[in-house]
Amino acid sequence: MFKKIMLTAALAVAVTSQALFAADITKLIPEDSDFVFKINVAKILAMPEVQKQIKDNFEKQPDQKKTYEELKAKSGFDPLTDITNVTLFSSGKAVEGQEALGGALIEGKFDIEKIVKVIQEDESAAKDVTVTKVDGYNCVVPKNSKEGYGMFLDNQHIVVGSQAGCDAVKAIGLGKAKTVETNKAFLDVLNKIDTKSTVSGAGLLPASFKTKCAQNPNAAFLANVNSFYFDFNNDDNMIFNLNAEVDKADNVNNVLTQVNGYIAMVKMFASQVPEVQEAVNMLTATSEGTTIKLNLNIPAAKVKEIKAKLEERAKKMQEQNGADTGANAPRE
Repeated sequence: MFKKIMLTAALAVAVTSQALFAADITKLIPEDSDFVFKINVAKILAMPEVQKQIKDNFEKQPDQKKTYEELKAKSGFDPLTDITNVTLFSSGKAVEGQEALGGALIEGKFDIEKIVKVIQEDESAAKDVTVTKVDGYNCVVPKNSKEGYGMFLDNQHIVVGSQAGCDAVKAIGLGKAKTVETNKAFLDVLNKIDTKSTVSGAGLLPASFKTKCAQNPNAAFLANVNSFYFDFNNDDNMIFNLNAEVDKADNVNNVLTQVNGYIAMVKMFASQVPEVQEAVNMLTATSEGTTIKLNLNIPAAKVKEIKAKLEERAKKMQEQNGADTGANAPRE
């Protein structure tokens, strides 16, 4: 049952991916975190095209809709309305060979007692997980540790992920560990993010990763990048921004040259699909001080036009494939 609940919640995010770093969330992200990725689920699920996709999926898969409705009735939890944000966090220590510290903080509205009861009363769930209390927190512990770990922090926050990641968040709740708010280097990057974005994130490049990049001619320029942050919005225009902070001014031109080289390569590959090329040609890279800025801004009308062209292309390919199949069919 726990798997079903989490898969249902994942569906709400997958059919897509409020302030990202509101005080309540920064107070839950572990101090050692150096990468954060946030999905504004509520904003995505409110989009008309997403609503239509959900409706179409349920119409095509009535069994899935039935399971969804049953879970919603029993648990008092509706992932299509009760989840607002999902914020993933991780630490570069995993790159350095240490135990991975990572997880996902799920913000929303949860009736913990009902959800726990549903899991406990489901016979099939007993084969996969154990519901227990750890230091006062309700936890869903899988029989197979590789399947992840879940913990209800309160009726608005759940953390899932590796046990190390969940334990790190739990330690914060118990007042035994510090949060990312005390990690000034990373917090300074987080504060640059557009908090109204549909999807956004930020990260510091681990020293071990930069060392490996320095040894690879094709990625050597990344050794001069200290951090990055990005955001994606499709409220009206489709806008993507990626900013990279270079270690010093003397290295900016080299990094910008390498980035423009990769953009040129992407545009070359995109030329095989004219509709995609139209969009990619709008991608630009500039510098401001020690910051490299990538920007893609596609007007809403152009997005609609490109989408229509791609749909027409897909339709013609489908018709062509059907014609080829008919032509090659055995004759009596």
